Amino acid sequence: MSEISPREPWPGYADLTEDERDELFAKKYKQAQDQNDQDYACALAAAVANYELLLDLLPDGTSSQPLAKKARDLYEDARGWQAS
Repeated sequence: MSEISPREPWPGYADLTEDERDELFAKKYKQAQDQNDQDYACALAAAVANYELLLDLLPDGTSSQPLAKKARDLYEDARGWQAS
């Protein structure tokens, strides 16, 4: 990838399979949810959604539209959390 390529949500993300990315994202999101860390959950979900959508512009087909949609949906979910 060039220097202006999409940046991974976390190191090693691009090396994972779609299922592995989905599983690890779900774990990280759940951890943020359990800790009521709304800012991290929003940042995480936005980073995953944006990364997957940007990959869609590459010709190798490495993006995951289902994962991008899931991340977008979880971003909206996190934005709606009520402070405890």
